[in-house]
Order: sequence, then C-alpha cells, then structure tokens
Amino acid sequence: MSHEVDPRVDKTRRRLRQALITLLQTETVENISVQQLTSTAEVTRGTFYLHYKDKPTFIKQALDDLIDELFEQGIKRVAIGDVITNPADPLQRVTVLSLSAALGYIDQHAEAFKTLLLDQQQLAVNQRINTQLTKWMNAFYRDFEDQFADLEVPVSVQVSYYVSATIGLITDWLANDMIYTPRYLTKCIKKMHHLMTARNITFTDFFVQ
Repeated sequence: MSHEVDPRVDKTRRRLRQALITLLQTETVENISVQQLTSTAEVTRGTFYLHYKDKPTFIKQALDDLIDELFEQGIKRVAIGDVITNPADPLQRVTVLSLSAALGYIDQHAEAFKTLLLDQQQLAVNQRINTQLTKWMNAFYRDFEDQFADLEVPVSVQVSYYVSATIGLITDWLANDMIYTPRYLTKCIKKMHHLMTARNITFTDFFVQ
C-alpha cells in the first residue's frame, strides 16, 4: 500500500482488510457480504463504496495491498559488497530480499497469512507471492547476467525452484505454528544457501539476512 495514501483512508482500508481476515476464519469469501464487512470493520456502507466499486474490487485490492506491503518490507537496496565478496564494483547497489524482514512481516501478520495460505487457498495468495518474488528474482538476474554462475540449468527453472521452495517453507512454517522465530529461520535458510554457493553469483545471493 502506498505511503502517500491519506492516513484516514489508510486506516479505513486496514480496518476493512482486518475485517475480511476475521470473517474468512469462519466463512468463505463468497458468503461474506458487504454488510458483514462494514459491520465488522465498524465503518458505514457509504464509506465502503467511497473506496471500492464492489466486493470483488475490495477483495483484490485488500490482498494485493497485503502482498505489496510484504515486499515493501522485504525488498532492500544494498551494496553489492554485502551480497558477495570481492565484487568488481564495490559501489554498485543491488536489490535483494531480506529474509528476516519478510519473515518478520509475516510473523506480525500471522493471522492473515495463516488464514490466506492455509485455510483459504482458493484465493491464490500464494500465487500473488509467487508472481512478485519471480519478478524481483528476474530483475536480480538481469542486473548480474554477465556475472552469473553457469549451472547449465535454465534461469526460469532456477527461479521456479527458489520461489517454490521459499513459499513452501513459509507455508510449512505457518502450518507448524511458527515454532521458529523469523531470525532463527533466516539463519537456517542462509546456512542451506551457503552449502549451495558457487564461485560466481547465483540466486542464493538474492536472499540476504
């Protein structure tokens, strides 16, 4: 969600989004009415329609906002030296994913992500995460295409592997009551990535602490 949105508008949208998450814990999205949303969020129907054309528009925007916020927290611009050792251009900036920041956001919004990824899979929130993560990883590859390790594996396969593994791990973490802290899980992931590190840049370098 854009930081330029009026604070009052942002507050209303967040209240409606939280109302959606609350209702989805006992109802399917098809059975949730605008009246239920506004009543749970304690806003008027007029306020709802001031911001959204209809319920499908609201659902899409609410889910998009949640995932946009996840990546706003997780995506960082850092010096290349923070990613690899002895870079050709130490001053170069690179866009990476901070695992600790992304997992921390999910931890803070655990109720929403548990509901959407575990109980309401038909809303395809995992696909929204997949699309965003794939976009950022492809951008990372384009930035370092000439320095990337040649693993003799198509880039699309590599991206799909890391995206699927990351989303699968997050889903499993949520399903098992998040028994690990975001910080500890980040360390575990980075340890596994270290075992797969090549001499050149690979997609393991996209994921940082």
